Amino acid sequence: MRTPLICAAVLTLATSAFAQSLTEKIDVSLVNVDVTVTSHGAPARGLTRDDFQVFEDGVPMPVSNFYSVEPPAMSPRNAPQAGDTVLADPTDERFRRKVLVIVDNRHVTMHNRDRALAALERFVEDRFTGGTYDWSIALVSDKAHLMLPLTSDKQKLHDAVAAIRRIVANPERPSEEDVTRVARLEDFGSGDASMTSVRTGQPGSGTLQDLVDLGARFQMEADVSNTIDAVRDAVRSFAGAPGRKIILLVTGSLGFNDSVSALDVDQHGSFGGPGEIAASTRWSTMMRDLLIREANASNVSFYIVNSEGLTSTDRDASTGNNQLGFAGSIGRSMGSGSANPLATMYWLARETGGRLMSGNSPENSLSEFDRASSTFYSLAYKPAHGDDGKYHSIKVQMKRSGYQLQYRTGYSSIPVSTQLARAMQSPLAITMQQSSIPIDIVTGSSAPQGSSVRVPLHATVPAKSLQFIPTGTGSVARVDLYVSVFDDHGRKVSGNHFTREAHADTGTEGTGNFVETRELLIKRGVPYRVVVAVHDQVTDAIGITSRTVRF
Repeated sequence: MRTPLICAAVLTLATSAFAQSLTEKIDVSLVNVDVTVTSHGAPARGLTRDDFQVFEDGVPMPVSNFYSVEPPAMSPRNAPQAGDTVLADPTDERFRRKVLVIVDNRHVTMHNRDRALAALERFVEDRFTGGTYDWSIALVSDKAHLMLPLTSDKQKLHDAVAAIRRIVANPERPSEEDVTRVARLEDFGSGDASMTSVRTGQPGSGTLQDLVDLGARFQMEADVSNTIDAVRDAVRSFAGAPGRKIILLVTGSLGFNDSVSALDVDQHGSFGGPGEIAASTRWSTMMRDLLIREANASNVSFYIVNSEGLTSTDRDASTGNNQLGFAGSIGRSMGSGSANPLATMYWLARETGGRLMSGNSPENSLSEFDRASSTFYSLAYKPAHGDDGKYHSIKVQMKRSGYQLQYRTGYSSIPVSTQLARAMQSPLAITMQQSSIPIDIVTGSSAPQGSSVRVPLHATVPAKSLQFIPTGTGSVARVDLYVSVFDDHGRKVSGNHFTREAHADTGTEGTGNFVETRELLIKRGVPYRVVVAVHDQVTDAIGITSRTVRF
């Protein structure tokens, strides 16, 4: 009878033999860069490894792996290739597109959101063959709510879109006109009534409108922070997934268009002066760059559909000329009291290797997305450093002129265990992570504790799925274990990370199970989603699973 390998408490540290074997394992980590190349607006084909130059932190890096990825209809599999170019199969897991559609429900009108979703349904029905895509859909309000796990099933996509249509966009979010109506200046006396500046030591005549503007700005910053946090969690959930990872973001502005433009400075206002504008700009830039780095760390590209399109506020106030392009108008005011609503989205897409589709036709936007994301070159190089935890810049150049490039401009050199820990901050992790280690979750008998219950949770991993290292007296496997608990709103209520060891006698490494037991303290009658992940420190293999519990 086989004896299970039980690890339910902290065990001894790894032996020196284990540590030595662990440090001697072959490091095969590569940095992958997917590069979209166009010439005169069309995909550039037939390029070779020698056409590219890659730099990390300004240092040239030799390209070790090079693939050309194209839709099957564009280039037959048996077509001759130039030089040492390998034409990759787009259905290969290394290059297969994995698309997470995020609907930013906080910053869209319901009409334009549903118009974009209708275009997505037509696109899926007419253009999506099911062989080169995996789709997932999430809705962002206060958190990212998963509406559909990764799938290539068209009917499931249609069902998820239908469910989103039944959800109100921008619920109870007052407009600028609503705020002004509630806080009329004349309600407090004469129309020019003023108040003493609220900020100690700051000169100026702080009117009630200043306070309204300040409150609106604080609300905007809190609103943007919630949205960025939700999108960031979705990005992190992608970290361990292979393939061409894409977030197709349907939004109107991400909330950044409510900030005040530097061209609209009120030199006499308490809260609209140059200092306030500079602080607001620095904050917006910081939030944008944070999301760019998160996306690059997970190798995720942002393709953004501006669902609100170009409106009358995009017209130059003095000339009436429509600013049809976005690149040339970045930094200019796009209407009184509003910064250019496209600037943040433009840089977010550009710096992550994606694209901003800012036209008024969602059909054209989706066609552009499909064209731009389906044809690319996959480059890889080996960095000169290990997992140093630092952010490194990437620059790709062509040796010939006349080409436009899209690629991620940096990456974070962090170990797999850290990437997994970041992914476990979101309930979306279970649907996006690639899992090769099987995990089984069972719960034991619950015990009441006040208004809550204490529930034992047992996570079991087959020992044969782990890599054991000889220690002289037997063998040992070392794993990282993660347990995250989310409520029914997708909020993380608890989470833990443990390092555990499983020991076996020589010749018995593939028998029995590795078992971790934890206790959960949860409220009665409330559903919780428990996500458990395991990371093998030797092979970097990952296992992840979840279970909904209610007692």
